[in-house]
Formats: sequence, structure tokens, C-alpha cells
Amino acid sequence: MEIQQSKTSLFDYLNNSSDADAALQSVVDAQKNNISAGLSDVQSNLASGNIDDALERLKSGENGINLQTLDNMLSFNMRGVTEDLTDTAKSLGLTFDVKLTQEEGAWLVSSEHSPEHKGLAQLQQYLDRNPRLQSKLDGLNSLSEFYELGQSQEYAKQLQDADVHEDDVVTYLTQSREYLFSLDSFYLSDAGLSIASRGESEGLFEQVKKTLGLSEEED
Repeated sequence: MEIQQSKTSLFDYLNNSSDADAALQSVVDAQKNNISAGLSDVQSNLASGNIDDALERLKSGENGINLQTLDNMLSFNMRGVTEDLTDTAKSLGLTFDVKLTQEEGAWLVSSEHSPEHKGLAQLQQYLDRNPRLQSKLDGLNSLSEFYELGQSQEYAKQLQDADVHEDDVVTYLTQSREYLFSLDSFYLSDAGLSIASRGESEGLFEQVKKTLGLSEEED
């Protein structure tokens, strides 16, 4: 069998680092483009309310996105928003916990600690004048809830493996979905900004395991 020589050999790459760098960069750029397109697809489905379609695409890997990708992207995109809001809150003298809640398409500022603090009204004005920031909050909130719902489906597989009755698995998924998509809020404090739904799927799973008697007993 005759082996055809590649147009660009390993030695060529070793002798020309710029070609190697360009080749590597092209692979990285292609991967970024695939991920970007996949995320756009997910966000489009979420914006139009096609949650089930987005979940099916996530499970099948059709859009090139998996739960780890979503988790990484959430963490990355939270940085700029967190810095923006924490710096603004600090400048307004908001040294206590603040809640941002989505109501009728807008993000509203509130706090149980000092509800009459003038800084709350000023932060609300800052948000109202910043539609781009509100849009970022919309996206982060939707992606987080979607990620947690995806995690819940992974946990549901563990329930099925444990021979949990199908009705109980369906109930778990239904209640998880209703709860996760009802949160729609962020918490702002000296420690930074956090999404209310972030990590909630794990707590729900632990709760259902306890209810079904599946929790591991401590030694």
C-alpha cells in the first residue's frame, strides 16, 4: 500500500512555527464559532419559550453544547455583570444584601434590610437607564435556569437507575421545572452577585432522594 505524503508534514510545522500557530488558531476559532452558534441556538429557543426543544438539542449534542459548556459560559459571563453591579452598589452605599427580581420583563431592586435606603432607588434608576445590562441579566437568568433543568434531567437518570417508579421521576422533573423557572432573581451583596437558581438542582435532588429513602446514611 502506498502512503501518500501530507502536503504539510510535521517537520514543516516544526520548522515554521507561524504555520503551526496559524493551524492551531484556526482549530480554536472553529471551536469557538461552533460553541457561539450553539449558545445562540439555545438562547433563541429559551427566548421563544421552546424549553423542551432546547433540552432535546442539549441531550443529543446537536448544537455542540453540553452542560459543562453552559456552566463555564455562565461563570465567565457573570464576571462583567458582577463587577458592574457590585461597584455601582458600593458607590451608592448599599452595604447590605439586595435582591433583583424579574417582574413583567423588568428587573426590580429591593431589600428586606433597609427598604427605604435611597441607594435602592438610585440602583433601580441605573438599571432602568441600562437596557443592555438588563438584557445581560435576562440571558444569565434564562441560561442558569436551563442549566439547572438540564442537571435535573441528569439526576433523573440516577433515579431511574435506582428503579424509582416512573411516576415519581416525572413528578420530580415537573416540580423541579416549576420551581427553577419561578425563581427569576439575583442576589447582590459584598460577596458579589449570585443567581437564585444556581445550584438549586442539587438541593432538589438531595431532597427527593431523602423523600424516597435513597439518601446514604452517615456512618
